Amino acid sequence: MISILKLGKDPALPSSYWPISLLDMIGKLFEKILPARILHVVNEQGLMQDEQFGFRPRHSTSLQLARLVERITRNFGDKRFTGAVFLDVAKAFDTIWIDGLFYKLMLPNFPSDIVYTISSYLRDRTFEASFQTATSSRRGMQAGVAQGGLISPVLFSLYVNNMPPPSQHVDLALYADNTAIIATSRKPTLLVSYLESYLNDLQRWLSEWRIPINVSKSTAITFARAGRCCIQPRPITLLGEPIEWVDTTRYLGVNLDTRLIWSPHIDQVRNRTTQRMGMLGPLLNRKSDLSIRNRVLQYKQLIQPLMDYVCPMWRSAACSHVWRLQVSQFKCFRLATGAPWYVSNRQIHKDLGVLLFADHIRALTESFDSKLAGVGNPLVRQLGRYMS
Repeated sequence: MISILKLGKDPALPSSYWPISLLDMIGKLFEKILPARILHVVNEQGLMQDEQFGFRPRHSTSLQLARLVERITRNFGDKRFTGAVFLDVAKAFDTIWIDGLFYKLMLPNFPSDIVYTISSYLRDRTFEASFQTATSSRRGMQAGVAQGGLISPVLFSLYVNNMPPPSQHVDLALYADNTAIIATSRKPTLLVSYLESYLNDLQRWLSEWRIPINVSKSTAITFARAGRCCIQPRPITLLGEPIEWVDTTRYLGVNLDTRLIWSPHIDQVRNRTTQRMGMLGPLLNRKSDLSIRNRVLQYKQLIQPLMDYVCPMWRSAACSHVWRLQVSQFKCFRLATGAPWYVSNRQIHKDLGVLLFADHIRALTESFDSKLAGVGNPLVRQLGRYMS
């Protein structure tokens, strides 16, 4: 097991590191085979709750974010408020109660041969922790699954599969350990009541199944369309600690603001794009030994994915926001081609055979919408009626 420092964290604190498990070759081959067998059984017997989109075939972060964004925007049109709590599960994979996991697998008549195989894989495991030049003695693992393994997110999704179900006023958006609890009401004050009611049930469930929550890193937010007055809700608590109300929060790699105007998200994307361009500058500029074709390929592989990540979700962003990303694309192609000042940016795009950024995300959005009907999850089929 090696430790990888989290971005921007204090290297002197043990909590600032991810403990990543390095499996042997047999373990890696095993993890290529077993998740597919598990997911086949799960999908065939319908064992996974519909709200869980994590690491399931034909599901993605884009689909889960689409559910959340669609609900918020539909509430805007119905003059309703949307409240959401985003929970931070502390050390999700490291603290799974192994006996509790097998108990849950046996309840829905999971095939016994797969359960025995998982049991032989998880029980009696040992590990050595390596940090810089030091290596610990060999220790036994009492809980958890290997962080960084292919099978671990699937097992975690099965472990939390009996989370308290949503109610009339509360919905769930789950992606492995990323948990969002969403409430809807015409009155902001009722949002807190709905969220508190569900969190009370959730608190009992968390205690029963030994799942720790980092409340200080969890957030709550109210979404309301521009022009609607929204009073600051009263504090809500979980496990005796208050959850902070914020104006902007992050879920599945996307920044969500209270008005859903996407400006904070696009600001961050542009900053990350600028940093990535700076790192790749020696490869992209005209003095590079790479051909122009390969420089453009570098952009498409390493920079463009940062810019168009889940773009169908922020399709409603103002043209002025999207244009800021287009400017970044202009700069990148001028750097890659070394074109003189009198050659227009549009001409450079035309010569390279690359779409303008607005046209690019429009094409991705149309492709995304066309695939909604083919997803078996009823929550996604319901989504297709609104977004197609």
